[in-house]
Amino acid sequence: MGEGGAKRSQAHDGAWDSAFYRFAEGVRTLSGGAVNYKILYAMVGMNGRYVNHVNAIVRKRTAAAFSRLIHSSRYADDFREAYRADDTVFASAATELIARLRQNAHLDDRELMDALLLLLREGLARGLANERAAGRADVNLARLENETAALATWCATSRVAGHVPLEELAASLFHIVAFGHLDERFARTLLAATPDDVPSAAEAPVALGSPRTDAACLFRVGETRTAPLSGAWRIDAARPFTIGRYTDCDAIESDPYVSRVHCRIWQADGSWYVEDAGSAHGTRVVRGETPGDSVEVFDSAAQDSPVFKLSFGDRIVLAGRITYWFRSLDESGLGD
Repeated sequence: MGEGGAKRSQAHDGAWDSAFYRFAEGVRTLSGGAVNYKILYAMVGMNGRYVNHVNAIVRKRTAAAFSRLIHSSRYADDFREAYRADDTVFASAATELIARLRQNAHLDDRELMDALLLLLREGLARGLANERAAGRADVNLARLENETAALATWCATSRVAGHVPLEELAASLFHIVAFGHLDERFARTLLAATPDDVPSAAEAPVALGSPRTDAACLFRVGETRTAPLSGAWRIDAARPFTIGRYTDCDAIESDPYVSRVHCRIWQADGSWYVEDAGSAHGTRVVRGETPGDSVEVFDSAAQDSPVFKLSFGDRIVLAGRITYWFRSLDESGLGD
């Protein structure tokens, strides 16, 4: 097989071994066959009325459509359509799914949570990686890895506190299957408050503990208040965190004004720094919680050094177009 044929085959295989396929297979196994892909699809209101239609021709055509769907990434468009029409649909589907799993999986809640987290790490993540390889450009694997780790930590923390968040976890799985990432409104609660949640320094909540020195977190600031964030990452002191257009950067951008490796964030002697990596359009740092109080404290194009010492709460602006919000992790353990 020639190189072109091999690439087409790889893309085809990835499209058919999708996150939805792995999600459906994992749930079917957990439920002992009681919840299959048709039922999952019906849970979010997509063509559920046709699953057991009285008309044999409709049943046959629907079965063929579902057979193709389960192995492809086309489900994502349908799931996103359902969510945009009603953003409570995944929560409702999760409640129904957990009720069925409790009835059929023969696991207690803690065991069920562990099984769903395993399905996320080894099933959904692998399926989304396949879809990415097959050409689904909206899947950011670095972001998925960070959000998966944050979600697992949140589940473990909740369990220690006496709450097993099965419905919330299941709703997150539905959202990841559809969008390739967590719901923004939920993801931002896993690490720290957002710019919208902290309108001024005076109103900022008291931290749960002293600022961490071994890690920090980074939010990509969205363009609207309805989606104020479009990504969340943990930054470890052990290695630099890179932002750019290269696919091996930790945070991947598609904006053409962003350089392939635009900047790095790293730590030395307990302090955090941002370093412009020779970008064509520069890196700036803006300090201040509110627009009226914000001042630009660094512009790589105007400084002698490309390195600047960061403070928690700073906003890092790439090429004057993309903004990241640099925050601390407290000692509560969130984000580990």
